Amino acid sequence: MKLNINLRNSFFAAAIAALGLLTGCQPDEVTNGNPLTMVDMDAAFTAATTDGNNYTFNASNDANIQYHTWKYTYTGTFPVGNLAEVKEYGNTKSMTFVFPGTYTVQHRVVGRTGGTNFVSEQTFVVTNLLLGENIVSSPNFENAADWHVFNTSGSQTVTWAFNNGSATASGGVANAWSGQGLYQAVQVEAGTYRVDMHVQGPGGMDQTWFQVFVGATQPVNGSDYGSDATTMLGLNTWAGCGIAPFNGMLSAVGCQGTGTNVTFTQPGTAYIAFKAGTGSNNGVTGITVSDISMRKLP
Repeated sequence: MKLNINLRNSFFAAAIAALGLLTGCQPDEVTNGNPLTMVDMDAAFTAATTDGNNYTFNASNDANIQYHTWKYTYTGTFPVGNLAEVKEYGNTKSMTFVFPGTYTVQHRVVGRTGGTNFVSEQTFVVTNLLLGENIVSSPNFENAADWHVFNTSGSQTVTWAFNNGSATASGGVANAWSGQGLYQAVQVEAGTYRVDMHVQGPGGMDQTWFQVFVGATQPVNGSDYGSDATTMLGLNTWAGCGIAPFNGMLSAVGCQGTGTNVTFTQPGTAYIAFKAGTGSNNGVTGITVSDISMRKLP
Protein backbone atom coordinates (compact mmCIF):
# COMPACT_ATOMS: atom_id res chain seq x y z
CA MET A 1 0.00 0.00 0.00
CA LYS A 2 1.30 3.49 -0.84
CA LEU A 3 0.27 6.66 0.90
CA ASN A 4 1.19 9.77 -1.04
CA ILE A 5 1.95 13.11 0.53
CA ASN A 6 2.94 15.57 -2.17
CA LEU A 7 4.68 18.78 -1.24
CA ARG A 8 6.18 21.57 -3.25
CA ASN A 9 8.03 23.84 -0.89
CA SER A 10 11.51 24.89 0.10
CA PHE A 11 14.13 22.36 1.03
CA PHE A 12 13.58 23.31 4.66
CA ALA A 13 10.35 21.33 4.79
CA ALA A 14 10.68 20.56 8.49
CA ALA A 15 10.49 24.24 9.40
CA ILE A 16 7.38 24.67 7.32
CA ALA A 17 5.84 21.58 8.94
CA ALA A 18 6.35 23.19 12.35
CA LEU A 19 4.21 26.12 11.17
CA GLY A 20 1.37 23.72 10.45
CA LEU A 21 1.48 23.94 6.65
CA LEU A 22 1.68 20.20 6.13
CA THR A 23 -1.55 19.15 7.74
CA GLY A 24 -3.84 19.67 4.77
CA CYS A 25 -4.83 17.09 2.23
CA GLN A 26 -3.73 19.21 -0.71
CA PRO A 27 -0.10 20.02 -1.59
CA ASP A 28 1.29 23.32 -0.33
CA GLU A 29 3.46 25.37 -2.63
CA VAL A 30 6.29 27.53 -1.38
CA THR A 31 9.19 28.84 -3.45
CA ASN A 32 12.66 29.69 -2.32
CA GLY A 33 14.97 32.28 -3.89
CA ASN A 34 14.27 35.28 -6.03
CA PRO A 35 11.46 34.49 -8.48
CA LEU A 36 12.92 37.08 -10.85
CA THR A 37 16.02 34.94 -11.35
CA MET A 38 14.33 31.59 -12.01
CA VAL A 39 10.94 30.57 -13.24
CA ASP A 40 8.88 28.04 -11.31
CA MET A 41 10.24 24.49 -11.57
CA ASP A 42 8.26 21.31 -11.07
CA ALA A 43 9.74 19.02 -8.37
CA ALA A 44 6.88 16.52 -8.48
CA PHE A 45 7.75 12.91 -9.28
CA THR A 46 6.02 9.66 -10.03
CA ALA A 47 6.77 6.27 -8.47
CA ALA A 48 6.53 2.80 -9.96
CA THR A 49 7.09 -0.60 -8.34
CA THR A 50 6.37 -4.21 -9.24
CA ASP A 51 7.03 -5.82 -5.85
CA GLY A 52 6.58 -3.14 -3.20
CA ASN A 53 10.32 -3.06 -2.38
CA ASN A 54 12.06 -1.84 -5.54
CA TYR A 55 10.97 1.59 -6.71
CA THR A 56 11.76 3.73 -9.74
CA PHE A 57 11.14 7.46 -9.45
CA ASN A 58 10.77 9.83 -12.41
CA ALA A 59 10.72 13.63 -12.29
CA SER A 60 10.50 16.47 -14.76
CA ASN A 61 13.40 16.97 -17.18
CA ASP A 62 12.91 20.75 -17.25
CA ALA A 63 15.84 22.50 -19.00
CA ASN A 64 15.86 25.11 -16.21
CA ILE A 65 16.86 22.41 -13.68
CA GLN A 66 20.59 22.26 -12.99
CA TYR A 67 20.45 19.02 -10.98
CA HIS A 68 18.19 16.85 -8.83
CA THR A 69 18.81 15.50 -5.33
CA TRP A 70 17.11 12.53 -3.69
CA LYS A 71 17.05 11.19 -0.15
CA TYR A 72 14.79 9.16 2.13
CA THR A 73 14.11 8.86 5.85
CA TYR A 74 12.94 5.61 7.44
CA THR A 75 10.59 4.96 10.34
CA GLY A 76 10.23 1.36 11.52
CA THR A 77 11.49 -1.40 13.80
CA PHE A 78 14.60 -2.39 11.84
CA PRO A 79 18.01 -0.70 12.20
CA VAL A 80 17.91 1.02 8.82
CA GLY A 81 19.96 4.15 8.20
CA ASN A 82 18.48 7.05 6.29
CA LEU A 83 19.79 7.73 2.80
CA ALA A 84 21.92 10.87 2.67
CA GLU A 85 21.06 13.39 -0.02
CA VAL A 86 22.44 12.19 -3.34
CA LYS A 87 23.02 14.61 -6.23
CA GLU A 88 21.74 13.27 -9.54
CA TYR A 89 22.00 15.25 -12.76
CA GLY A 90 19.39 12.99 -14.34
CA ASN A 91 15.74 13.06 -13.44
CA THR A 92 15.32 9.38 -12.54
CA LYS A 93 16.27 7.49 -9.39
CA SER A 94 15.94 3.85 -8.29
CA MET A 95 15.68 2.85 -4.63
CA THR A 96 15.33 -0.50 -2.87
CA PHE A 97 13.49 -0.57 0.44
CA VAL A 98 14.52 -3.81 2.16
CA PHE A 99 12.71 -3.65 5.47
CA PRO A 100 9.04 -3.08 6.38
CA GLY A 101 8.26 0.40 7.58
CA THR A 102 7.59 3.91 6.31
CA TYR A 103 9.94 5.59 3.85
CA THR A 104 9.63 9.30 3.10
CA VAL A 105 11.31 10.16 -0.20
CA GLN A 106 12.30 13.76 -0.83
CA HIS A 107 13.15 15.11 -4.27
CA ARG A 108 14.73 18.54 -4.71
CA VAL A 109 15.42 20.37 -7.95
CA VAL A 110 17.99 23.17 -8.15
CA GLY A 111 17.76 25.88 -10.80
CA ARG A 112 20.56 27.01 -13.11
CA THR A 113 20.46 30.61 -11.86
CA GLY A 114 19.87 32.15 -8.47
CA GLY A 115 20.11 28.89 -6.54
CA THR A 116 16.35 28.59 -6.59
CA ASN A 117 15.10 25.18 -5.43
CA PHE A 118 11.81 23.37 -5.12
CA VAL A 119 11.02 20.23 -3.10
CA SER A 120 8.47 17.43 -3.34
CA GLU A 121 7.90 14.51 -0.97
CA GLN A 122 6.05 11.23 -1.09
CA THR A 123 5.65 8.63 1.67
CA PHE A 124 5.66 4.88 1.02
CA VAL A 125 4.56 2.14 3.42
CA VAL A 126 6.53 -1.07 2.78
CA THR A 127 4.98 -4.28 4.12
CA ASN A 128 7.32 -6.95 2.75
CA LEU A 129 10.77 -7.91 3.98
CA LEU A 130 12.99 -8.22 0.93
CA LEU A 131 14.87 -11.52 1.18
CA GLY A 132 16.97 -13.74 -1.03
CA GLU A 133 15.67 -16.78 -2.86
CA ASN A 134 14.30 -19.71 -0.89
CA ILE A 135 17.09 -22.31 -0.57
CA VAL A 136 14.67 -25.02 0.61
CA SER A 137 13.82 -27.58 -2.06
CA SER A 138 10.14 -28.57 -2.30
CA PRO A 139 8.95 -26.09 0.34
CA ASN A 140 5.43 -27.44 -0.13
CA PHE A 141 6.58 -31.06 -0.52
CA GLU A 142 6.24 -30.97 -4.27
CA ASN A 143 8.80 -33.77 -4.41
CA ALA A 144 8.76 -35.92 -1.27
CA ALA A 145 12.20 -37.29 -2.18
CA ASP A 146 13.71 -33.92 -1.21
CA TRP A 147 12.80 -34.66 2.41
CA HIS A 148 14.31 -37.43 4.54
CA VAL A 149 12.46 -39.09 7.41
CA PHE A 150 14.21 -39.88 10.68
CA ASN A 151 12.85 -41.47 13.84
CA THR A 152 13.92 -39.79 17.06
CA SER A 153 13.17 -42.47 19.68
CA GLY A 154 10.44 -44.53 21.28
CA SER A 155 7.70 -46.61 19.76
CA GLN A 156 7.42 -44.63 16.52
CA THR A 157 3.70 -44.18 16.80
CA VAL A 158 4.11 -40.58 15.61
CA THR A 159 4.56 -40.45 11.84
CA TRP A 160 4.64 -37.94 8.98
CA ALA A 161 2.33 -38.24 5.97
CA PHE A 162 2.93 -36.35 2.71
CA ASN A 163 -0.11 -34.55 1.33
CA ASN A 164 -0.71 -32.50 -1.79
CA GLY A 165 1.16 -29.32 -0.89
CA SER A 166 1.90 -30.11 2.76
CA ALA A 167 2.97 -32.77 5.26
CA THR A 168 1.17 -33.78 8.47
CA ALA A 169 2.49 -35.30 11.69
CA SER A 170 0.04 -37.33 13.78
CA GLY A 171 -0.16 -40.29 16.14
CA GLY A 172 1.03 -41.28 19.59
CA VAL A 173 -0.25 -43.34 22.52
CA ALA A 174 -0.34 -42.75 26.26
CA ASN A 175 2.96 -42.99 28.12
CA ALA A 176 4.79 -44.17 25.01
CA TRP A 177 7.16 -41.35 24.04
CA SER A 178 7.51 -41.16 20.30
CA GLY A 179 8.81 -38.73 17.73
CA GLN A 180 9.61 -38.48 14.03
CA GLY A 181 11.18 -35.77 11.94
CA LEU A 182 11.97 -34.58 8.43
CA TYR A 183 15.13 -32.90 7.17
CA GLN A 184 17.09 -31.82 4.11
CA ALA A 185 20.54 -30.45 3.41
CA VAL A 186 20.86 -26.85 2.18
CA GLN A 187 23.82 -24.89 0.88
CA VAL A 188 24.40 -21.64 2.74
CA GLU A 189 26.64 -18.62 2.33
CA ALA A 190 28.16 -16.59 5.12
CA GLY A 191 25.48 -14.34 6.52
CA THR A 192 22.10 -14.44 8.23
CA TYR A 193 19.12 -16.47 7.06
CA ARG A 194 15.49 -16.16 8.06
CA VAL A 195 13.58 -19.42 8.63
CA ASP A 196 9.81 -19.79 8.85
CA MET A 197 6.93 -22.04 7.78
CA HIS A 198 3.16 -22.25 7.92
CA VAL A 199 1.62 -24.58 10.50
CA GLN A 200 -1.98 -25.56 11.09
CA GLY A 201 -3.68 -27.89 13.54
CA PRO A 202 -6.84 -28.48 15.58
CA GLY A 203 -5.03 -28.18 18.91
CA GLY A 204 -6.14 -30.42 21.76
CA MET A 205 -2.62 -31.76 22.32
CA ASP A 206 -0.87 -32.52 25.60
CA GLN A 207 2.79 -33.33 26.34
CA THR A 208 3.49 -32.60 22.69
CA TRP A 209 6.15 -30.68 20.80
CA PHE A 210 7.04 -29.56 17.30
CA GLN A 211 10.52 -28.11 16.87
CA VAL A 212 12.43 -26.61 13.96
CA PHE A 213 16.24 -26.78 13.86
CA VAL A 214 19.09 -25.57 11.71
CA GLY A 215 22.34 -27.39 12.38
CA ALA A 216 25.70 -28.37 10.96
CA THR A 217 25.25 -32.11 11.54
CA GLN A 218 23.02 -34.49 9.63
CA PRO A 219 20.16 -36.11 11.58
CA VAL A 220 20.60 -39.83 12.21
CA ASN A 221 17.71 -42.28 12.10
CA GLY A 222 16.93 -43.66 15.53
CA SER A 223 18.57 -40.78 17.38
CA ASP A 224 17.13 -37.58 18.77
CA TYR A 225 18.17 -34.32 17.16
CA GLY A 226 18.82 -30.88 18.51
CA SER A 227 21.68 -31.08 21.01
CA ASP A 228 24.13 -29.49 18.56
CA ALA A 229 21.66 -27.48 16.49
CA THR A 230 19.86 -24.17 17.00
CA THR A 231 16.22 -24.54 18.07
CA MET A 232 14.72 -21.91 15.85
CA LEU A 233 10.97 -22.11 16.33
CA GLY A 234 8.46 -24.47 17.85
CA LEU A 235 5.14 -25.46 19.33
CA ASN A 236 5.29 -26.80 22.87
CA THR A 237 2.33 -27.62 25.08
CA TRP A 238 4.44 -27.19 28.23
CA ALA A 239 5.10 -23.61 27.09
CA GLY A 240 1.43 -23.03 26.27
CA CYS A 241 1.00 -23.39 22.49
CA GLY A 242 -0.44 -26.25 20.48
CA ILE A 243 -3.21 -26.65 23.02
CA ALA A 244 -5.67 -24.38 21.22
CA PRO A 245 -6.25 -24.58 17.43
CA PHE A 246 -3.56 -22.78 15.44
CA ASN A 247 -3.22 -21.60 11.84
CA GLY A 248 -0.46 -19.23 10.75
CA MET A 249 3.25 -18.73 10.34
CA LEU A 250 5.17 -20.56 13.04
CA SER A 251 6.97 -17.35 13.97
CA ALA A 252 3.57 -15.93 14.94
CA VAL A 253 1.78 -18.90 16.55
CA GLY A 254 4.75 -20.70 18.12
CA CYS A 255 6.08 -20.22 21.64
CA GLN A 256 9.52 -21.85 21.65
CA GLY A 257 12.95 -21.22 20.16
CA THR A 258 15.48 -18.47 19.61
CA GLY A 259 13.65 -16.86 16.68
CA THR A 260 13.61 -16.83 12.90
CA ASN A 261 17.24 -15.84 12.21
CA VAL A 262 20.35 -18.01 12.09
CA THR A 263 23.83 -16.75 11.17
CA PHE A 264 26.66 -18.60 9.41
CA THR A 265 30.24 -17.37 9.56
CA GLN A 266 31.29 -19.28 6.45
CA PRO A 267 29.69 -21.05 3.47
CA GLY A 268 28.92 -24.76 3.61
CA THR A 269 26.24 -27.39 4.11
CA ALA A 270 23.60 -26.98 6.80
CA TYR A 271 20.54 -29.03 7.69
CA ILE A 272 17.05 -27.74 8.22
CA ALA A 273 15.09 -30.25 10.29
CA PHE A 274 11.84 -30.40 12.21
CA LYS A 275 10.39 -33.06 14.45
CA ALA A 276 7.11 -33.75 16.21
CA GLY A 277 6.61 -35.96 19.24
CA THR A 278 4.42 -36.73 22.22
CA GLY A 279 3.98 -38.93 25.26
CA SER A 280 0.31 -38.17 25.77
CA ASN A 281 -2.78 -40.27 25.18
CA ASN A 282 -4.11 -37.34 23.13
CA GLY A 283 -1.18 -37.80 20.75
CA VAL A 284 -0.24 -35.42 17.99
CA THR A 285 -3.72 -34.51 16.81
CA GLY A 286 -2.34 -33.19 13.53
CA ILE A 287 0.37 -30.66 12.74
CA THR A 288 0.29 -29.73 9.06
CA VAL A 289 3.33 -27.94 7.64
CA SER A 290 3.71 -25.98 4.37
CA ASP A 291 5.49 -22.95 2.86
CA ILE A 292 8.84 -23.77 4.43
CA SER A 293 11.36 -21.04 3.73
CA MET A 294 15.00 -20.29 4.45
CA ARG A 295 16.03 -17.01 2.86
CA LYS A 296 19.15 -14.89 3.20
CA LEU A 297 18.84 -11.41 4.65
CA PRO A 298 20.56 -8.64 2.68
